[in-house]
Order: sequence, then structure tokens, then C-alpha cells
Amino acid sequence: MSNTTVREPQAALWGFYPFKRDELLRELEKAFKDTKFGPGDVPKKKVPSIQVIGGIAPHAGYSYSGACAAWLYKEIAENKPKVETVVIIGTNHTGFGGNITTSTYFKEWATPLGSIGVDLEFIDRLKKEYPILDDDALAHIREHSIEVQLPFLQYVYGNQIKIVPIVVKTVDEREATEFARAIHSVSTSLNKDVIIIASSDFTHHGYVYDYILFTSNIAANVKKLDLEYINAIVELDTRKFLSLIRKYNGTVCGFGAIAIAMEYTRLVNGRAKLLKYYNSAEVTGEEDIVVGYASIIFYK
Repeated sequence: MSNTTVREPQAALWGFYPFKRDELLRELEKAFKDTKFGPGDVPKKKVPSIQVIGGIAPHAGYSYSGACAAWLYKEIAENKPKVETVVIIGTNHTGFGGNITTSTYFKEWATPLGSIGVDLEFIDRLKKEYPILDDDALAHIREHSIEVQLPFLQYVYGNQIKIVPIVVKTVDEREATEFARAIHSVSTSLNKDVIIIASSDFTHHGYVYDYILFTSNIAANVKKLDLEYINAIVELDTRKFLSLIRKYNGTVCGFGAIAIAMEYTRLVNGRAKLLKYYNSAEVTGEEDIVVGYASIIFYK
């Protein structure tokens, strides 16, 4: 296979996670074993107690949000030991591509833990089911939100799974519902076992983000704001969630991805539960820049 079809790791080069395999594995284990921000231990083999639909995980550097993401991946590992395809819906930070954009140009995505195949059959059907789905490699080349999830998925599943990479700009409730229906229709028609991961951080507060709502008790206020969003998510009330984003001119970077995952969960009669929330100020002690992180599971 020629190198042009492999999406080489970018986020590792930018310092989101270690570029060396051994260091990356240590970093992942550290995230799981973190007793303050993480779940406190690596996943254990156990009898599944829930049916996993998917979840929301943050995509900041592992030193900030890795422990938060570990909560979701521990639940997934312990309750969903096998899966065929993971639909990862990320944020479109670059502005390339359409409103909802996939890529069939890359046949594999690589990390220091190896390569994962792209489910081209799934994408092909999805494009037929949802004709305005854009297919543009440019939207994915310099986008970190999908890549940052991959080492966690590889830690849990190895390299046997396939992924459907999608990045989203903004969607309204109707678009979220229609795209969720398309994903569900394709997974049903192909009889594929899928889970959906929405890759998103929560509020980005500070001058650097051109977003200042609070001038005192910033970390506590950001948390309060994020919990408003999270309550709407846990209630699976997409309309309320999107109206809160509009109300606060919200800086939840992957709100479109979250809305789609919520609608998919509603479609399959699932539920949502917050596993962990904290923000960067709790990690760094600095309030000039505050970013919120949440780990939320969708399940039956």
C-alpha cells in the first residue's frame, strides 16, 4: 500500500500525545490509573453490565484531558469487548471541507501504536444515504480531534477495528437528526456492530479564544456553564442543548458532533450518563485560559 493513502500521525508531532510507542503506552496507562482526574485503574475483564452505544470524549493534549477520556474508554472496554466499526465524529478546526465531511482518500490512519483501516464500505453507503456528506482529505490532514481518540481505541481494541472519520462544523437539530438516521440506516443495512464517539472539548474561556463571560471564580463558573450543557446532553434534549449553545454563544468546539451522537442515541432508545467532568484550571491552577473536559457514555 502506498504511503499516500495512510494518514500519518500529526497530533503527536504537535505534542498532543507521545510520538514513541512505549511512551504513549505509559501515558495511556497513566491516564487510566490517575486517581484524581482519571478512573483510577486500567480496564478489567468483566461481565458487561450495559450495552454501549458510544460516548463523548475530549481531545486536548493527554496531559490535560487524557484522564478524562480514560473514563469513557474504560467503560467501553469493560462493556463492549468487541466492535467492528467506530464512527468518530470530530470537530472541524481547520474550516476545510463541507458542513459534515469524511475522507476516503486515506485508507488507513496511523499512530505510534500501528494503523487502523477505514471502513470504506460504510462510508460509500453513508454518502448514498446522506448525499450532502462531503468527502475531502483536506478537512482531515491537519485535524487532531479524530486522531487523538485513536490511541485509546487501539489500547482497548488493538488494530482490528475499522473507523469512519467524520468532522462537523455546525449543524441544527434537523441536520443532526437526519445524519444520525443515515448512520443508523447504514449500520443496520450492513448488519455492522458500530459505536459512535463524539470528540469534543467543552467551554473554551479566555482572551486567546476571544471568549470572556467571567472575570472572577472563572474555573467554577466555567464548570457551572458546562454542567448546563451536560444536563441537556444527559437528558438527550438536542433542542435544549443547541439553544444553550446559541444563548451563550458557546465555545463547545464539537457541539455539532455531540448533537449527532445524541440524536443517534435517541434513535436507538439509549440513555446518557456523565462519567467525569473537570476543566484545565483544575489541572494547571491557571484561570487565564480555561477549557472544559467531559466524558459521557451513551448506553442501553
